[in-house]
Amino acid sequence: MVLPGLVVVALASAPLVPVPEGDFTMGRATSAHDDETPPHRVHLAAFQAEATLVTVADFRAFVAATGHVTTAEQLGYGHLAFDGMKEWEWTPTRGASWRAPFGPDRAAALPLQDDWPVTLVTWNDAAAYCAWKGRRLPTEAEWEYAMRAGATTRFPWGDSPVQPDGGVGLNYWQGPHTRSENSDGHLYFSPVRAFPPNAWGLFDPVGNVWQYTSDWYAADTYAHDAAGVKNPSGPPRGEQKVTRGGSWWCSKRTCAGYGLFARGKSKPNLTANNVGFRCVTR
Repeated sequence: MVLPGLVVVALASAPLVPVPEGDFTMGRATSAHDDETPPHRVHLAAFQAEATLVTVADFRAFVAATGHVTTAEQLGYGHLAFDGMKEWEWTPTRGASWRAPFGPDRAAALPLQDDWPVTLVTWNDAAAYCAWKGRRLPTEAEWEYAMRAGATTRFPWGDSPVQPDGGVGLNYWQGPHTRSENSDGHLYFSPVRAFPPNAWGLFDPVGNVWQYTSDWYAADTYAHDAAGVKNPSGPPRGEQKVTRGGSWWCSKRTCAGYGLFARGKSKPNLTANNVGFRCVTR
């Protein structure tokens, strides 16, 4: 949906990848999390997805063109996690925003990189960016279908974070509270093309940052759709939006949400430095 009076632009920084019409099985049969079950058939019309997560450079262009002020900037703070913190101990930090995703005190040590995924943007900020481009956030079903690219395993290449060639395939947290291991090569964010894309050419299908979808979250969404569904768009209302894919802060000791099955959720006005997004279009 394009908002009335909005000037739509086309940027070349995130090329669109065609995602074919098709059917797939969404969810899984057994899980410690009931909201990931039951598996059910979904049919989706063809669409196009941005090859990469929206980057800092992409978002900077949006702000320069529109004057958009993000929620974090309006509030004057954002919620941060960083090395050495206990799991899920998010800290509201004054001055943290997409311009300083680890706070102003860490800006010199962790200078902002143009090819990082933009974070500390809310769902509302992300939706505004996609509308500016004449695009939208993907539905949860579109997200899973595109990121799977035909895979039926936890990751696009198998059930281990390690790929068949021996390399780590995604950016995720390794170690308990500090990076006692760092085999993925990145302490926090990774550039949006740091790891190989999936079979359909989409980068960061899992890991790096959680990705916003357009759907409201409900624990019984999959149960509601168990008989099969076409082009689902989630519940008509809710309090939180679905996020998918996991992030650099996900590990066995934190959320264990990195992968193609896990369903995250976030309030539309919440800021966090492990959540980003990509846009889609028909």
